[in-house]
Amino acid sequence: MTKFKPFTTTLIGSLPRTKELLLLKESSNNSSKYEKAYKEKLLEETRKVVELQKECGIDVIVSGELNRDNYMSYVAEVVDGIKLLNMEEVMSLTNNTDNFSKSLEEMDAADDTMNSPICFSKLDTKKRLNDFEFGILKELVDGDIKCTLPSPYLLTRSMWLKEVTGKVYDGRRELGEDVVELLCNEIRELVESGAKIIQIDEPILSEVVFTNEKADNSFYWGALSEKVKVDKELKFAKSLLTPVLAEIRKYEGVTSAMHVCRGNWTTDESVLLHGAYDKLGKFFDSLDVDMLALEFSTPRAGEIEKLFFNNFLDTKIILGFGCINPRSERIEPVEEIVERVEEVLQFLPPEKIWLNPDCGFATFAKRPLNPYPIIQKKLKNMVAAAQILRERYCKN
Repeated sequence: MTKFKPFTTTLIGSLPRTKELLLLKESSNNSSKYEKAYKEKLLEETRKVVELQKECGIDVIVSGELNRDNYMSYVAEVVDGIKLLNMEEVMSLTNNTDNFSKSLEEMDAADDTMNSPICFSKLDTKKRLNDFEFGILKELVDGDIKCTLPSPYLLTRSMWLKEVTGKVYDGRRELGEDVVELLCNEIRELVESGAKIIQIDEPILSEVVFTNEKADNSFYWGALSEKVKVDKELKFAKSLLTPVLAEIRKYEGVTSAMHVCRGNWTTDESVLLHGAYDKLGKFFDSLDVDMLALEFSTPRAGEIEKLFFNNFLDTKIILGFGCINPRSERIEPVEEIVERVEEVLQFLPPEKIWLNPDCGFATFAKRPLNPYPIIQKKLKNMVAAAQILRERYCKN
């Protein structure tokens, strides 16, 4: 694992796309004659978001995921066997129509801005996922960069729709085996291309253990999530995550990270999941991962000490501390960020603390959570906080 400076700053992944880029992408999906124009526009906008991060002083740069419909459904665009469906199309296939429709309303997801990948046939596990995106980023960034991939549990659970996927796979476990193979193949290719930090995005795990008092049903990223037994589902999630994280850990100088949030499609905090991390602490402890990037900017995340309750995480992990809220227009003051990070110093030394937003700023392409002027101010304050923390707590 590469050593990074104390209080390293980074982003989780996604940044807003312009309407022009979205229109060009839609056009290129319908006709190959627009493909060149789309790729040129994608390169132009990716260059802008990279420059924004550099201007703000961000240490570890991300691509902004501008070519993705969202951080996990983009696999449907490149992997045979998966189709990207909007919520209405998903609802037309499920036998649970009434509950699904009610869940969408309760969770502020009843529009056409969110899509989900659904598996219709056997996956082509040799398809590349991030090669084009990573290739652009390599051209623009000299230092270490972070690549993001959807977790195998997220993909398996969101792509499984019994009415269609059950016709080609005997169950979620068989589908999961192919998803793991797909991701491990991608990780090998990324490392060979020079990737140094690979982040696995895992938000749906929160739905297993956290609660939403407002919603009667459980919508999460597509099909209506089945009510599950917590222990059994965590065991299943671990069985999928373990080989993927192990693949990253095989390579010297490559840092493995896992991002866990509670949902990031709406600014309405009342519909999002809430619960302290003690509910996942032992699960995290059982994983062989270098870094956990977690939400901590809102009360929904609970107290920092809950993360380290009854486990050995303080001896094992780097914490990507979510210190700014991508869903709020409020610009967090520098000293407020500093004070929040100082709470983490009770458990971890400076070299094991990173600063990042809770989640991406535009997880879903058509649902950006904040405009760039606000994003820029938030990031500059986060970087300023990191500089103050280094001056206070680092001798060199």
